[in-house]
Amino acid sequence: MRMKPLIASASLLTGLLVALPDTAAYAAPARYEAETSPAVCTGTIDSNWTGYSGSGFCNGNGAVGAYGQFTVNVSAAGTATLGIRFANGTTTARPANLIVNGSTVQTPSFEGTGAWSTWITKTVTVTLNAGANTIRLDPTTSGGLPNIDYLDVEATDPPTGNLPSSFRWSSSGALIAPKSDATHDIRAVKDPSVVYHDGRWHVFASTTNANGSYSMVYLNFTDWAQAGAAQHHYLDQTAIGTGYKAAPQVFYFAPQQRWYLVYQVGDNAAYSTTTDISNPGSWSAPQRFYAGGMPQIIRDNIGNGYWVDFWVICDSATCYLFSSDDNGHLYRSETTVANFPNGFTNTVIAMQDAARYPLWEAANVYKVSGSTSYLLVIEAIGSGGTRYFRSWTAPAITGPWQALANTEATPFAGAGNVTFSGTAWTRDISHGEMIRSGIDQTLTISPCNIRYLYQGKDPAATDPYNLLPWRLGLLTQTNSTC
Repeated sequence: MRMKPLIASASLLTGLLVALPDTAAYAAPARYEAETSPAVCTGTIDSNWTGYSGSGFCNGNGAVGAYGQFTVNVSAAGTATLGIRFANGTTTARPANLIVNGSTVQTPSFEGTGAWSTWITKTVTVTLNAGANTIRLDPTTSGGLPNIDYLDVEATDPPTGNLPSSFRWSSSGALIAPKSDATHDIRAVKDPSVVYHDGRWHVFASTTNANGSYSMVYLNFTDWAQAGAAQHHYLDQTAIGTGYKAAPQVFYFAPQQRWYLVYQVGDNAAYSTTTDISNPGSWSAPQRFYAGGMPQIIRDNIGNGYWVDFWVICDSATCYLFSSDDNGHLYRSETTVANFPNGFTNTVIAMQDAARYPLWEAANVYKVSGSTSYLLVIEAIGSGGTRYFRSWTAPAITGPWQALANTEATPFAGAGNVTFSGTAWTRDISHGEMIRSGIDQTLTISPCNIRYLYQGKDPAATDPYNLLPWRLGLLTQTNSTC
């Protein structure tokens, strides 16, 4: 849950590495030699997933830490076969990690003997997201990568699965924990938002300090295994400023070619912008979405709740701003894409429950790729105060919403359908965000192999809410229909 506010070509070569199906749908790949390190090559798979139009021929230079990197752009999520070959050039083993979109797929044993011209080939099948996908090889020994590495991408059929009627998940351990410094005595990291861009995971989150005050933090890393070691950049040291700032959501607003960070400031929804997500000091000062403050319909229904958890999603014409009130109501305002971020009005109750706890807060809305459906997840408080998520689907952002997995017994994600390796480090599956297929304002997700970054805590913790020791973990769906 989100917090309670403190206030209410060098050469062009031909040929294939790996034999392709005998079909005209597959175009011959091109190889591009790059003499820089890291080498970067690009390729695009067509919109129907019937072939590819690029491959990479990248020189890793054999130096320690050098890597070959290949960017594949796809219009929809699907699987691809990577043919990887390189000249060994040594009698020493050269193992390397294959990393796809920041996650290690495997650690292939790229080993061989013989002269420089001895080629070694590996074939691996991976799942790619819609949009840009970064694939690279990282050396795992001090010998660096082989002299040349080559990535050849072949398209296969896209996934045909849909969202299941029920979900099962496995959870990582706590991946991101508080890091204090001379001016930040951090107690918790919570309420994450995440995008994958330019070969790195970018995570924004709330923090609470030892006196229960809120702020926000930014970190980035290339692999989830590195998340715990990532540097924490505290956004109160930027133009965003000090004071109550919390519950971030980040996305790239393509019409303006700018990144938006949406967050709450206690009495309103606010945003900052930048053109460089990797530079935490580049965010602009806060601007408020609602010039007149809390809309009247929320004032009339909030009771003794709190106005929290602002969430923006857009279709081709309209941008919508969702919020919750910890009193059983989900609200939705709207403006045009052309007018965004200004002009949010027409605030309505998008969903409500006579009981406040089943419809609590932390609402996410996503476009499901390969369909006309949208997915809504909302955090609820269940028996014993344990947090879990309910879910619904709809043909449009405006609804109507139909139950998908929305009870404590059959939740979207909760203690009953999440497994851990060893003892569970949390019983709460609380405020978080889906791993998206892209970065833009449409918030598109694949229905296949869903992952969800969430906050959890020690089940034995009994601190006041603002001092609870929240940490961030990653859920991975284990019953994909794809």
